[in-house]
Amino acid sequence: MDFSRLFTYIHPTHAPWIEQLYQTYRQDPEKVEASWRHFFDGMQFGQAEGPAEETSPQMRIYLLMHAYRTYGHLKAHIFPLSHGENSPKELGLELLGFQKEELKRVFPTNGLLKETTASLETIIQTLEKIYCGTVGFEYMGLGSIEMERWIQEQIESAEPSFPPDKKQKILEQLGEAELFETFLHTKYVGQKRFSLEGGETLIPLLQQIIEEGAEEGIDEFVMGMAHRGRLNVLTNILKKPLALIFKEFESHHEEEEGMGDVKYHKGFSSNIKTTSGKSVHLNVTANPSHLESVDPVVEGKVKAKQVGRKDTLYAKVAPLLIHGDASLAGQGVVYECLQLYRLAGYSTGGTLHLVVNNHIGFTATPEDVCSTRYCTDIAKTFSAPVFHVNAEDPEKCLYIAELAVKIRQKFHCDVFIDLNCYRKYGHNEGDEPAFTQPIHYQEIKNRPSIRKLYQEQLIYEKVIEKKSAEEGEEQIKKRLHQELEELKSNKGERLSEEAFEGVWKEYREGTSEDIFKRWETGVKKEQLLELTEKFCTVPSGFTLHPKIEKLLQERKAMVKKDFAQPSIDWGMGEHLAFASLLREGAAIRLSGQDSRRGTFSQRHAVWTDQKSDAPYFALGALSPDQGRFDVYNSPLSEFACLGFEFGYSLASPGTLVLWEAQFGDFANGAQVIIDQYLSSSEQKWLRFSGLVLLLPHGYEGQGPEHSSARIERFLQLAAHANIQVVNPTTPAQYFHLLRRQSVRKKRLPLIVFTPKGLLRLPACMSPLQAFCEGGFEEMIDDPQTIEKPTRIIFCSGKVYYDLIAERARINEKSTLIIRIEQLFPFHHDRLQQILGKYAGIQKWLWVQEEPKNMGAWGYIHPILQEKLPQLQYVGREESASPAVASYAVHVKELKELMQEAFRI
Repeated sequence: MDFSRLFTYIHPTHAPWIEQLYQTYRQDPEKVEASWRHFFDGMQFGQAEGPAEETSPQMRIYLLMHAYRTYGHLKAHIFPLSHGENSPKELGLELLGFQKEELKRVFPTNGLLKETTASLETIIQTLEKIYCGTVGFEYMGLGSIEMERWIQEQIESAEPSFPPDKKQKILEQLGEAELFETFLHTKYVGQKRFSLEGGETLIPLLQQIIEEGAEEGIDEFVMGMAHRGRLNVLTNILKKPLALIFKEFESHHEEEEGMGDVKYHKGFSSNIKTTSGKSVHLNVTANPSHLESVDPVVEGKVKAKQVGRKDTLYAKVAPLLIHGDASLAGQGVVYECLQLYRLAGYSTGGTLHLVVNNHIGFTATPEDVCSTRYCTDIAKTFSAPVFHVNAEDPEKCLYIAELAVKIRQKFHCDVFIDLNCYRKYGHNEGDEPAFTQPIHYQEIKNRPSIRKLYQEQLIYEKVIEKKSAEEGEEQIKKRLHQELEELKSNKGERLSEEAFEGVWKEYREGTSEDIFKRWETGVKKEQLLELTEKFCTVPSGFTLHPKIEKLLQERKAMVKKDFAQPSIDWGMGEHLAFASLLREGAAIRLSGQDSRRGTFSQRHAVWTDQKSDAPYFALGALSPDQGRFDVYNSPLSEFACLGFEFGYSLASPGTLVLWEAQFGDFANGAQVIIDQYLSSSEQKWLRFSGLVLLLPHGYEGQGPEHSSARIERFLQLAAHANIQVVNPTTPAQYFHLLRRQSVRKKRLPLIVFTPKGLLRLPACMSPLQAFCEGGFEEMIDDPQTIEKPTRIIFCSGKVYYDLIAERARINEKSTLIIRIEQLFPFHHDRLQQILGKYAGIQKWLWVQEEPKNMGAWGYIHPILQEKLPQLQYVGREESASPAVASYAVHVKELKELMQEAFRI
């Protein structure tokens, strides 16, 4: 049993039993279970033990201290608008094993105070000052004794304090935050901005994280945040020019090409200098209104940057996520994303989480949206410490910011700062919050701002004079007015964020590339033979599974058969593509729920020693100077995992990043990433991605859930050459497609509908010659020669093999079958070339295996009908479900479909 789990639940009623255990520990520590041994190791006792009792004074006080360390946050004044003193029963004097008569009695302090003994009253007052003030600490019972001890030492060792100049800087930052919002509120009445008013402490808190991070070795933060306070953060933290901010508010403002999103969705990046002179790069990632969807995107970007910079200790690049309280508690992607933080392929060394906790989400109160005490309780699942802070105590907030950064750097875990504040206006500036929370908002209306409260504190402390504070306020207002006047007088410099900076510089030319440029992606025969020998060689002493050993022998034989005869299957074609790219220096990252082996046991990118369980990556051992090869089995998540890979592709354009769904329709679980990021990030945010989605697709009678990758949905998203939608039918086509995606400079997401049943179909093979010559073909004419064709069938994907099998079965000699391999962007010129060869034919058909309202028909019909008005549809009828459940019905439907295709 893991007794460490009991530490959170230690109660004074356990004292006699713990005392007995402690006496055993004193005699021989080895006789005590390890977790309890650590517990007793952490106890610090006074010099005098006092008289012997049933339970020693040291033990009684230690249990008292443990209770405050564990439950003190329940009494802390963390919410500015809370009323009355909170007296949790967990900290009741009698429940803790003491009587009121003992308050004046002297007890050992167990190291809490400098004095070895003090009155019970003094000890309790000290504990309440530490644990029940404006910070609520949740760090006990997280499974790390070392981290608990370290945090305890930090918060109990000294009272945090700041010098006068630091306090003045905090006031200045609060002023910049508040007056920026006030200025926008008066100049742009009613315009949405999702203001930070009521939570302005976020700005100095963020600044402190950056300052402390720089001192701890972090020189780059990748940030993700929702709408609230975004403009304020961009202005006052990233120093985005005010002219740019104001420009987006002006009614005459026209979006520049490619910047098609509202101002509080956009990202920005900049380099700033800390007060100590260190340079830190900050990047706020663009994100849509699916608030927490940006979390995995940020993590993926950070991972790519860490890999690119060889930051194996996670010391230099850190993720920083700013959440809203309602979205943190309510959106499942948060849990999915947290699940990644210790996984080998996804860990970024710990994330700093800031929660702007307004205690309201849109119009819903915490009671409406959260079943737990705190919105941050999800952190406990992942043993992440949480610090609840009161935004009206800026100094304590900054102290916690320092502590959080140190924890992240030292223990590489996630850390949460719950910034308790309020929202001055409605969800946006056009809402009336008093409709739903009248009392709450009456109190907010009459409440002084955080800046004013802190200013009064500093005047009282004689840190500043009232006159100097007023002068500082006027300077900020003056600067804001000057920036606006400069913009209105057209003197403001035309500013925009560069899309091709840093690692993206060499891809600038890709934007002007012809989307249909022919890329010769063949690889010399000798090189393919050499690569095959390398990735099919088993290391000495490695015990391989007999079936995989047989597979390797088959793969070696594939490349040695007749050069022009089909012999190479899909799995081998993929290996040849990967191996050739790696040998050329390209990096590859592949992830998915079963991607190492392959859902259909077709890949085997990792071998497992049958005696030791040791893994071996053959594609990672081709040559010393090859590209990096990573392949990971992902957790059972689509949303977070696809978001992560999208983020990775943003920060590492030179890496061929692939995400594979277990079955194609599983991509439904990541629809937010597909809709809001993958298909539109270029048009909305000028952000490019070369991410590849591998989506198994095909009707083999496996039922509604394992047939369709929803081709129709991707085609609905396709416009302005934003993505590539490809349904390749041969291993060689797949080979050239992957190589084209890597070697060209144009970076577009690639959606590949990969096969299931075709993986081992003898007809679905390619000759070695097809890998050595040519490139990817957007359309493939019928390789069979027919002298006088009377019927031409267009199709895409697996149904081609059903059609050629039926044509052979009935010995049909007048029908040609043309494959459209790339559905989007559609190659109209290539279509015209093919149509020119068959000018006199009257019967033109489109055949698909998907129902009529699915698949490619809705997209392809208007394209083909423009040139072929007589085009007819052959396929299943419209359906609400992608496929039937019965294999027998599936076979019957397919038979009827094939008969119709050749009967019309």
